[in-house]
Amino acid sequence: MSTISSLLVQGTLRAVTLGLLDDELPERGLFGTHRLFKHLAEELPSIPSRDATLSAKEQVSNLFGRYLTNRPLILRSPISPLRHLRDAIWELKTLDVRIFGWFAAKDCMIVDAGCDAKLLKAEKLNYSGFIVQTSYVRKSLGFTSADYIQGTEPNDILTRYVLAPRR
Repeated sequence: MSTISSLLVQGTLRAVTLGLLDDELPERGLFGTHRLFKHLAEELPSIPSRDATLSAKEQVSNLFGRYLTNRPLILRSPISPLRHLRDAIWELKTLDVRIFGWFAAKDCMIVDAGCDAKLLKAEKLNYSGFIVQTSYVRKSLGFTSADYIQGTEPNDILTRYVLAPRR
């Protein structure tokens, strides 16, 4: 955690609070790079939503709020909110948005980038680009393999989650 602490002091990482209500405190760690905060401020508001009730920004806010307050994430649902990709890179998912990062410790995620899910589905962007980029950022921030979780299963990275039965 000393790597995260020093990166916070330097301003290289910032705590993500999107999705927390005024009276809520985070029970999990969620930290973002400048690239993530640029995505949240500039790109996320313009991503068209396929959800009839929530904008793309509201979807991300709900997902971050659920993660930060340690409410169980329901995995294997139609849109499973969390998925391991490769090289210890994880994807946070909503209907319209994908966000990429890694876990420095159990319940402590660092996120670097996000994108419109439709661009991935249309193959205008690809997962391997985000995996390579996020791995590069992780290394450039000084994280060695001993500084992040290598596991590929939800119980490696989260204390609370729900696995929905497969249909």
